Amino acid sequence: MSPISQDLLQLVADRAFPQIKSHLQGLSTHDAADLLEELPPTSRAVVFRLLEKDRAIEVFEYLEGDKQQELLASLHDHEVVQILEEMSPDDRTRLLDEMPAKVAKRFLAQLSPEEREIATLLLGYAPNSAGRLMTPEYVSIQENLTAGQALEKIRRVGLGKETIYNIYITDSGRHLRGVVSLRDLVLADPHRPVGELAVHDVISVRTDTDREEAARIISEYDLLALPVVDREGRLVGVITVDDAMDVLEEEAAEDFHRFAAMTPESGSRADRYYGLRPFQRVARRLPWLLGLLLFNSVSGLIIASFESTLQAAIALTFFIPVIMATGGNTGAQTATVTVRALATGELSGREVWRALRGELVTGLILGVALGLVAWVMAYLRTGESFLGLAVAMALAATVVASGLVGAALPFVLRLLRIDPAVASAPFITSVGDVISLLLYFFTARALLQL
Repeated sequence: MSPISQDLLQLVADRAFPQIKSHLQGLSTHDAADLLEELPPTSRAVVFRLLEKDRAIEVFEYLEGDKQQELLASLHDHEVVQILEEMSPDDRTRLLDEMPAKVAKRFLAQLSPEEREIATLLLGYAPNSAGRLMTPEYVSIQENLTAGQALEKIRRVGLGKETIYNIYITDSGRHLRGVVSLRDLVLADPHRPVGELAVHDVISVRTDTDREEAARIISEYDLLALPVVDREGRLVGVITVDDAMDVLEEEAAEDFHRFAAMTPESGSRADRYYGLRPFQRVARRLPWLLGLLLFNSVSGLIIASFESTLQAAIALTFFIPVIMATGGNTGAQTATVTVRALATGELSGREVWRALRGELVTGLILGVALGLVAWVMAYLRTGESFLGLAVAMALAATVVASGLVGAALPFVLRLLRIDPAVASAPFITSVGDVISLLLYFFTARALLQL
């Protein structure tokens, strides 16, 4: 805990409320949220109640998901409802999503009819969809208005909207027809029709689009907001860039956990490993480690089945770790870059042959280079050129095979509708071990005639 937090705790203990309010006024919203997160739940509730109403909502939206839940548990129901009433719709949807269903239903029933209708609408979309992530707080106008009339409408309705940088043009049926920036409206002749200023080729997504895909589009096209339409093309909301960045951060954390062979808890911004209790950490890591333990036993069975080969050429034993490590490392390298290429859109799910062709050429070059080094190592150690050749050829074949498996596996998982990130480094390393041992022993048998 920082010295500032300790001082604040002492002020809470002394019930020095004027000093606490004075201290909070000198902090930015983000710093105030960080400070609240460091406090124990009871003290956090006391300090939060001392914030001005409007600022309290802003600070609350900056808190991590678990800290929001802890704070709500320390407040009275009417205080919780007041927070939910004032929150932006997209942030409120995320918060209600993380609550137990009965608790969320109870608070929903206490919202005003207008806010309850908005909250129920957003919660009605599929989890992890663009509809669940969007906010209905946008400004739309019809294209027959002039720039001056459009600005007048923005002044009238824009105060309660989450974003006004992009103004969306719709027809009488609310179908999305174009978009115009606030900058262009401000700089345009007030009498010029909005339709002449608008961009009509609008990038948009549907409500059932995956939220990660929507976030990727915002990042790729450098958008401040992305319009969301229903199946009939009617504008129903927008996804703002800050929410898109939150999604990409969450997805990156989930992918990292899967790649580290841990089970992630999706949907929570508080998904931080060192914030978990020891038993929670064990629950994430143990299933993967048990599975990998059982899978790795295959390597032991392979070695046992080639016991006679090892007895005939004991020197083969020296190079088992080298072969296994190289195969596992090659597969992990390739799987990592392939998963990232799929996640960023560098590769599409249909470009498997492009990935495999590129990896085949790369693997052959790497295999020859590493094989030559392995031959020199084996010859210097044993003085036997044929044994060195067996090691070199096995290593080269292992690099090629492990690279191809590492490139293909993410595509196979995506085809099976499984997150490619589960092709984790430990898993692909274990697969590489099995491949490398089989290639090593079969190559040694063939060349050394064992």
